[in-house]
Amino acid sequence: MISTLLLALFLYLAFRNVNLSELALILKTTNYLYVFLGMSIGVFGGSAIRAVRWGVLLEPVKKDIGFRNLFATTIIGYMLNNLFPRSGEVVRPYILGKHENISRASAFATIIVERIIDTVMFLLMFAVALIYFKDRITNAIPQIESAVIILSAAIILMLIWIVFMLWKPELSLKIVKIFTGILPAKLHEKVDNIFTSLLSGFDVLRKPALFFRIALYSVLLWAAYLISTYIPFYSFNILVNDGTGLMRGLWDANLLLVLINVAMFIPSPAATGPYHYICKVTLVNMFAISEASALGYGTATHAMSFLLYLVLGIYYFIKFNYKLSEIKEQTSAS
Repeated sequence: MISTLLLALFLYLAFRNVNLSELALILKTTNYLYVFLGMSIGVFGGSAIRAVRWGVLLEPVKKDIGFRNLFATTIIGYMLNNLFPRSGEVVRPYILGKHENISRASAFATIIVERIIDTVMFLLMFAVALIYFKDRITNAIPQIESAVIILSAAIILMLIWIVFMLWKPELSLKIVKIFTGILPAKLHEKVDNIFTSLLSGFDVLRKPALFFRIALYSVLLWAAYLISTYIPFYSFNILVNDGTGLMRGLWDANLLLVLINVAMFIPSPAATGPYHYICKVTLVNMFAISEASALGYGTATHAMSFLLYLVLGIYYFIKFNYKLSEIKEQTSAS
């Protein structure tokens, strides 16, 4: 219910005051080749890198997990996330645990670690974008400075806590148990078990060789999404013909990508609505792109990404003979 309301609210904000005839003309006359190429890099390339990185995170649990299972599970997870927010995070460890005969709790712990790594990477790139576009951002969104202070404090606290967990895992567990002790017994036990699994998932970060591989794949993953964001600019002739060159175009794309990632935190199905709204606001307010062109970019890239994940996800869903009822049961149980 909340997801549907958020979807409707942000779609309204995105399409409000937009010339729909102009938008329809843009979408009708657009060359979708660049949209397809860009989104393919994000979906196929991004998912492949994410699958390989997940395999590294899982090495303390089980080595040499097949790429096919990692990739297929990642794609199915994204497809389900697009349909039912956050359901993919629950289904991924279930599917992989079933195929690879590994602890689903341990697999789930690596997904939590994965999300923490993604969040840290996002906050770091947010800081980079803020430094590069500081004046433009603060002029467009005066309130952003307060948000930056909050985000900076959050990332510092998160990094301190992660380092502490790596350095003193037993003591960190004791601290968590002090706070969870006020919860009902059933919930207390569940939270403690999740945190214990999380500590197990952090084992990989205590090994320098694996840590640097994870860091490398995280940078490559962001690069894939950055290129995926940049290439569709050519379909809409935005931010590519102003004589600033490739590097400036990538910087522009990085700012858009950072802000698009904010949309991913909003629990709307496939980020529908928040994605469109943030694309429009960023391209219009930061780069003076017309509302119709900005929303055309957001609509086309979102739809193409959604379709690619859906088609590929259904393919693997059928190939592995999964049943939707079985998946729903696992999601409900978790």
